[in-house]
Amino acid sequence: MSIKSWFHRLSIITLLIFSSLTLFNLPANAFVATDYTKLLVTNACVDCDLTQIDLSNKDLYGSALNGANLTGANLSGTLLNDANLSNAILTNANLSGIIGMGTNFTNADLTGADLSKADLYNALFSGAILSNANLTEADLTEAVLSTATLSNVSAENTKLRSAVLTGANLSSANFSNSYMRNTKLRGATLSETKLTQADLFNALMPDGTVYNGKVEQFGAIGS
Repeated sequence: MSIKSWFHRLSIITLLIFSSLTLFNLPANAFVATDYTKLLVTNACVDCDLTQIDLSNKDLYGSALNGANLTGANLSGTLLNDANLSNAILTNANLSGIIGMGTNFTNADLTGADLSKADLYNALFSGAILSNANLTEADLTEAVLSTATLSNVSAENTKLRSAVLTGANLSSANFSNSYMRNTKLRGATLSETKLTQADLFNALMPDGTVYNGKVEQFGAIGS
């Protein structure tokens, strides 16, 4: 065997050993970068680990993120129209100012998430968990939140015209000064819900009756 050939083989073996050692010593979250690249290239990352990722102001129109873990992620100002985030984990995520018209958040966990000033027209939140979330000044016109958990949410000055909140839990939530005309609240829980100065004209109340100017009989706090 020539010296040149011997050195060539030694170089290859050394490179393989180095690559193996590097791979096995990478921290677990190092693979998030791969998921991040996959999302940007394919606009899809189903069941991916995207915790703490910065996706602010990105164009994710129609993206498939169902089942993804986006705990603590920053999606502020991101375009998410018609995206699929069903069953995603978005606890403590920043979604302030997102454009999410028609976005699917069905059964997603948005506990403690910031959705302030988000455009969520006709978005789907059926079965979603939004406990302690911030919905201040968000636009949820015609959104579907049936059976969703909205306990302790801050939702002052929020637009909820014709939104569907059938069977939803709104206990201890604050919807003061919100626009809730024609909202469907049949079967909803309104225990300690603040509805001070909320516009509930023609809203369907928990017992199936049309709003008559009073909410105290449902356990809510009115004007």
